[in-house]
Amino acid sequence: MLFRSLHNNTISAMVLAPFVVLGLWARYFFVDVTHITTLDNPAMPIWDFLIDPYLSYSRFTAALASFVLVLVIGFTISRLASRFGILRQQSMMMLIMFSLLSSAFFSVQKLSPFWFFVLFFVLGLERIFVGVQKRNGTVNCFDGAFLVGLGSLFYIKGVFFFPLLLVSIGMLRLANFKSVLASFIGLLLPFILSFAWYFFFNKSFLFVDVLSENLASNPGQYNHGVFSRIYMGFMILLTSLSILMVVRKMGTQKVVTRRYYRVFVWIILFSSAAVLTPFFSVEVLPLFAVGAAFTIISWLESVSNNLFKEMVFLLIFVFTIAGQFLLF
Repeated sequence: MLFRSLHNNTISAMVLAPFVVLGLWARYFFVDVTHITTLDNPAMPIWDFLIDPYLSYSRFTAALASFVLVLVIGFTISRLASRFGILRQQSMMMLIMFSLLSSAFFSVQKLSPFWFFVLFFVLGLERIFVGVQKRNGTVNCFDGAFLVGLGSLFYIKGVFFFPLLLVSIGMLRLANFKSVLASFIGLLLPFILSFAWYFFFNKSFLFVDVLSENLASNPGQYNHGVFSRIYMGFMILLTSLSILMVVRKMGTQKVVTRRYYRVFVWIILFSSAAVLTPFFSVEVLPLFAVGAAFTIISWLESVSNNLFKEMVFLLIFVFTIAGQFLLF
């Protein structure tokens, strides 16, 4: 059985998982199309100085960078699940599920600033989760917000997801005046340091102009066809069912685990709402996939009927593979 064989801690599953992800990213290495997605125009400073000159000059480097990013994010959320005991069984399935949910749309797979933001957001979320285990989590709130601020230097609209971090702090019972203040300081500090750098070289107005233009930019909406509507409908149904099942079984979980899952549900809802606005498009799917990977795997873990479990996972796999050929 595919799900059962991958959802274990054997060496073979751990070795196989990166190759599964590589297979999902294979078309990016070979399809001769525009190989990057510059969502912001003009590009944010870190993207312009560090990413664009070294990673986006060829199809191979862009595809390799995107592949490495999805691996790092997938391994990070796998570590998150293992470190805090969020799932019943720890395995590489988190990496595989995250990759499946992120790889159907070619435009999402492309190297873009949002991939870097998602990485820093997940790292920031992990710091917030660590704060739950401490008597005073103020420093962790600062660290988490600082990482989100760093990610926003790649993708400025990431600041719109800062309220999601504040919601997480509140749900994990870390919210107080000091922790909220520390979070705002942490978010702003990367921008303050960047402004100081530009000010030193007498380019402060350029930095302000770049921020304002990127905040107001419209990435355009995805032009949905028949299959993309079917795919999105399937994903909405699947994610909704997983959320309902997760909420249903919260009464049997530890209190802290319930709070973790509430955070993931909010990530799903917040990113889904963002897609409906003119400021975001399908590029936010990787963030949606972070929350959905947890709820879907948790649901499948609780299903006693192995045949049904395998059928659901197979459907996800089939829809994703079909999207490799039909979605752009």
